[in-house]
Amino acid sequence: MLHVGNENVALCSGMRRRSFLQAGAAGMTGLSLPNLLQLEALGAVDSSKSKIRNCITLFLVGSPGHLDTWDMKPEAPEDIRGGFKPVNTNVPGIDICEHFPQMARMMDKVALIRSLHHKTGASHENGQRWMMSGHDFNADSMQPYMGSVVSRVFGPKSNLPATVILPDKIGNTGTATPHGQEAAYLGSGHQPFMLGGDPSRADFKVANLQPPAGQTEFRINARRNILKELDTLQRRAETNSTVQRDTAYARAFNLLTSPESKQAFDLSEEPDKLRDRYGRSTFGQSCLMARRIIERGSRFVTVNHFDTVFNIACWDMHADGGGLNNTHKDYEYLLCPQFDQAFTALVEDLEQRGLLQETVIAVLSEFGRTPKLNPRGGRDHYPSAWTNFLCGANIKGGQVIGSTDRIGAAPHDRPILPPQIVASIYHAMGIDLETTMMPGPGGRPVRLIEAEPISELF
Repeated sequence: MLHVGNENVALCSGMRRRSFLQAGAAGMTGLSLPNLLQLEALGAVDSSKSKIRNCITLFLVGSPGHLDTWDMKPEAPEDIRGGFKPVNTNVPGIDICEHFPQMARMMDKVALIRSLHHKTGASHENGQRWMMSGHDFNADSMQPYMGSVVSRVFGPKSNLPATVILPDKIGNTGTATPHGQEAAYLGSGHQPFMLGGDPSRADFKVANLQPPAGQTEFRINARRNILKELDTLQRRAETNSTVQRDTAYARAFNLLTSPESKQAFDLSEEPDKLRDRYGRSTFGQSCLMARRIIERGSRFVTVNHFDTVFNIACWDMHADGGGLNNTHKDYEYLLCPQFDQAFTALVEDLEQRGLLQETVIAVLSEFGRTPKLNPRGGRDHYPSAWTNFLCGANIKGGQVIGSTDRIGAAPHDRPILPPQIVASIYHAMGIDLETTMMPGPGGRPVRLIEAEPISELF
């Protein structure tokens, strides 16, 4: 059985994905994307019987230096190892930076992947595309964000969007190329919902849940009815955009008019003690909100830790004295403690609520940072080696996969490429990569990702 999106498509008995691709997609190429989207309503995937899991991705925009955080080299020369010291964790033989003391106490839940690398460019955007989609691409060949793929495969399970990005999408990180957080050819019906506000602010409101000025409930419902009538007429032509637009309209109106949806984003319902545990930062409160909306029906949430790298304290530690003037001091006094607090609170909170076993947590970034400190004492972009990590769901924690050489310059063993991380997340969410495919450009079925999951994780 082949799944296209969340549709089961019968194949010859015993035929596997590779055999299907070798034989050609003759039986499928006649199906347009609108046809496939309409078939989705048949409910081919029963979420009560399948192993559908959730995912919360914490994306560390700017990228921490691996030698300063999770792949320390205390025996390396001073201009390599930096000023931080490693600390023992609750797993013998695994050390991490001294500025992650709470994470060190739960390392048995975490799988560190220390041999990540790619070779397609050192811009932030290159790494964002790789880690958010499993592909590198340009504006003419857009590939969908992981959350949009999950939305397409499983669909929504409540009035909340299947995929959400908090607190907002990635903005200016240096170039005008795509960041990898778009639905691309999957269409507006699977575009991630953007919060559009800072949940740590006392006056926080979800920008995208507020009706336009002057729009009463009567006018909103009237617009919905008019759009339904127009879409009924347009659907007869079975154009791709009509079906996608109809899905997007339905989602927007459900969000705008559903009390349950608005309640999911209301952090005032959470005890002050728990909000303090996450940290009252934008990142901490976004992590708490991620738990709330996963608990209430969203399937895939990404928390962007920063939306830019310019003129703010962030992980992009060039120490250039200008707009990119982050240093080890920023790591020590702000970034590491802020991450340590929010990440460990999220893991604890999910576990206490019985959600950790069904929620993958993926901590991702664009690249590593240069092993040798630059003349200003900072580190620059370095896609040749870095560390990311996963926990939760069926991930086997308490281990390190791969390693780098003695100065953290390149993978020493078990080199891992970004698509393997994405494939592992899909696999951990219960997606069979051999039989689940996407309606690609032109309606041609394509595999979700041309990579295999990292076997040691499971």
